[in-house]
Amino acid sequence: MERKKRFSCCPTCLRGSRQAGYCAMLVIEYPLCRQRSDSRLERPLRITAISLVLLLIAVLALSLTAGGDAPTPSYRYLVVIDPGHGGKDPGAIGIGGLEEKTITLPIAKMVYLKSLNDPLLRVVLTRRDDEYSSPTDRILAANDFGADLYVSIHANAFKTSDVSGVETLVGESQSEGSKSYRLAEMLQQHVVFATGAVDRGTKWAPLFIRRATMPAALVETGFVTNPREARLLQSTSYQSTIADAILAAIREFLNI
Repeated sequence: MERKKRFSCCPTCLRGSRQAGYCAMLVIEYPLCRQRSDSRLERPLRITAISLVLLLIAVLALSLTAGGDAPTPSYRYLVVIDPGHGGKDPGAIGIGGLEEKTITLPIAKMVYLKSLNDPLLRVVLTRRDDEYSSPTDRILAANDFGADLYVSIHANAFKTSDVSGVETLVGESQSEGSKSYRLAEMLQQHVVFATGAVDRGTKWAPLFIRRATMPAALVETGFVTNPREARLLQSTSYQSTIADAILAAIREFLNI
């Protein structure tokens, strides 16, 4: 498969309680190395630290409501948008030193901003800045958060500059595999139609999103190693077009 090697070690977790009616963005940095560490000791300590902070956030949130009653969420669907890579993990390196992480974040932010007009959607980002966090931790946080959908935004790379196009990936052995594949197909169709990019199809791959408990897909928005696509991916208007397409696919999948 014409794919770059991805680092699986990178620091932000979002956790919260839909039942309590609030959403929390939490950033905790850990001295993680480039090689992924999944020791049975390390992860419980990480999760415990996050849980303690969230407990304080929950108490504060409830104390600010009249009579301590939790507000009722007005949205129907919670969608997690994951801007791939960040911080120490630049992702793919393309033309002129273009870093993948600088492409994924603005697109994700645009999806978030465009979603604000839809009262049925609540979009949450796994990172809002140039932060570093483990892809697996992002997925596990989305699982804990009770998300309805997970879309990870990436950009592709290849050893030669002639390869271009959009492809959308689904994690092998996902618990919501059939729904995830349908989501991936919708993302692929909308992004390809909106951008006119080469259609590289929808594929299964051994990705971190396979651990998602909700429908999840990873969209590769173009190749940073292709001169034309590298230029387009840095364009605000092109990023906005991709964001519109991603949001349209999400709405189609959720039937809203």
